[in-house]
Amino acid sequence: MLSMQWTRAAAFAAVSLFSSAFAQDWHPPTAADLIPPVRHDAPILACSAAELANLRAGFGRGAAPLRSVVDAARARLGTPVGFPPRGGQHNQWYQCDACQRALTTVDDSHHRCPGCAEVYSGPPYDDVVFSRRHSENLRRAREAAWAFALSGETAFAADAATVVLGYADRYEGYPYHSNAADPTRRLDSGGHLMEQTLSEASMLVRDIAPVIDLIWHSLDAAQREHALGNLVRPMVANIAKCRRGKSNWQSWHNAAMFSAGVLLGDADWLRRSVLDPRHGFLFQMGASVSADGMWYENSFGYHNYTLAALCAHADAARLMGVDLFAHPSLRAMCALPARYVMANGRLPRLGDDVDSSPQGAAASLEAALAATRDARLGVVLSAEPSFESIRFGRDPGQSVPEGVLRSEVLRASGHAILRRGGAARMSALVTFAPFGGFHDHFDRLSFVWFAFGEERGVDPGRAKSQAYRLPIHGGWYRTTLAHNTVVVDGRPQHESGGELLGFVDAEDFVAVAAKTIDAYPGVEHARCLCLTDRYVLVLDRLRSESEHRFDWIYHDRGPDVRCALAVDEVAGEVGLQGEEFVEWLAQGETGSGASVDFGGGKVTTTLLVAAGGPTRLRLGTGPLQSVDDRAPFVALERRGAGVVFAGVLQAGTADHASDVTDLECREEGGALLCTVVWGAHRESWRWDGAGGFVRVAPR
Repeated sequence: MLSMQWTRAAAFAAVSLFSSAFAQDWHPPTAADLIPPVRHDAPILACSAAELANLRAGFGRGAAPLRSVVDAARARLGTPVGFPPRGGQHNQWYQCDACQRALTTVDDSHHRCPGCAEVYSGPPYDDVVFSRRHSENLRRAREAAWAFALSGETAFAADAATVVLGYADRYEGYPYHSNAADPTRRLDSGGHLMEQTLSEASMLVRDIAPVIDLIWHSLDAAQREHALGNLVRPMVANIAKCRRGKSNWQSWHNAAMFSAGVLLGDADWLRRSVLDPRHGFLFQMGASVSADGMWYENSFGYHNYTLAALCAHADAARLMGVDLFAHPSLRAMCALPARYVMANGRLPRLGDDVDSSPQGAAASLEAALAATRDARLGVVLSAEPSFESIRFGRDPGQSVPEGVLRSEVLRASGHAILRRGGAARMSALVTFAPFGGFHDHFDRLSFVWFAFGEERGVDPGRAKSQAYRLPIHGGWYRTTLAHNTVVVDGRPQHESGGELLGFVDAEDFVAVAAKTIDAYPGVEHARCLCLTDRYVLVLDRLRSESEHRFDWIYHDRGPDVRCALAVDEVAGEVGLQGEEFVEWLAQGETGSGASVDFGGGKVTTTLLVAAGGPTRLRLGTGPLQSVDDRAPFVALERRGAGVVFAGVLQAGTADHASDVTDLECREEGGALLCTVVWGAHRESWRWDGAGGFVRVAPR
């Protein structure tokens, strides 16, 4: 027998050893280190002279990622640049309020709802399209500037200059606006080109500053002063007025201040971006990143998004001889995508996320790998050449260390990652994270699960259309009903975190136990999840001094759900907050166990639920990426002062059929004793409701 409690220390020691790789003798920069570089012949912000040589050599060899940039820029030469009449607006407004669906663009001033067919015109809908046009213009400038740097053809520099100088003509003339319902409200977060300082900062970092840097020597003195004085200087001043401290916004603001400081030759911007005691890079690394490296918002969408800002900031600093990449927190952030990658090759959809992948951070990680030589980052970088790999001289075919993808607990981040091999190649994640604020969800002790290279147990993330302002965001995506956990009395959890009880990574299984006492005051919820090569065992114990309603929720990728017990229609509401976004399919009652099948694809899921007293079972579907993209789920309702749920999940394919046939669970001496039956085998487990989990009978 292998005790979970006995192995906790060893497990956390392994995590500490992994993290200790980041420790080094590093000293943060001082004001004296942050001096603008002197410009000579080469760029000083977009890349180094050596990196430009790498790119030109790659272009000369006909490298496809570089040729595609030049070809795209060449295709636009001679075509007019269309500047919208005003700044852009946030995509959150590009939805039908009645249907809560993303709009379809008919043309720049007509936008149709795919549900009710209502056509919208004018602001803010036109302005969302203007935002796209601004982004397209700046992409044109960026690709033209790089085409000039690669080929030396002055026509490309002229095309990039047309865009940049055109925005210098217009920036302060565009009306100041915000992303509020009344955009004329003068919020400190508003702007001229875009509705948010966040968006303007991203454009300055990714597009405007590198473009000016790359075409610098093709501009005359008057053009340079126009670009700097009428675009860069007022834009960075607008960005800097919005001070956000612990926020992904501030990370982009800081990167923008640094880029502007390099172009303007202004040390004050450089120093403020790094050293500001309540907002700068060093403050952010101390206040916003867990000891494991997770950005505090507990969402890979925002982890990768913030990482892009931080790495852009650090890369610009590297080019002038200041090492920000060596900060242990940034190094930990960079390593995190490799540690979290799931069996489908993507990252778990946590919090406000849609479908993040490690490759989504590739540009950031190429820069980090070049600076740190941390070979683990290569795990999630493409084996095919890219613009960034050529720039930094990385051989995409280089080997990476084995054993990076393993089961582990990231205690500070509040996640346990479970992995098993076998035919199913399963992975799962359980969250007991501290609450991360606006972009986090009410989902403690929830889990996601992957098998046969596919997502099975689903976290819906957020709407693809960024429906933050609409009822569906708070009423569905953030609510507890949308996650694989337990809902108490039909209400969402409170802002809360959880506590790790134990973790074991054995030869033939991996398990984690955690609890929360704050999600529902007066209720203790403890969960144990065990992953074998064949199945996932999920055990829940809920205790209280008073009677409650408990609904055990599981969402699957489906798309179909069936249960022989669910034979009745669901009439009216059932008392779960968020059900206005649910389509109920059927319901039934049982005093024994139940079997639920999720099918319709090449991978299927079978859920077996052990008997545990009178149970009402309901089947339904809920939104995934939109109200039209839906995932099926099951809700199991039990009542009492204390209840137990035991379920086993198994994925199957045509070649590997599900063979788990029964699950038994009983309480014995204060512990749960569970037996899983598969084929001719009976496999028994004992969980003490805390940190003790053992196999008590062999297969």
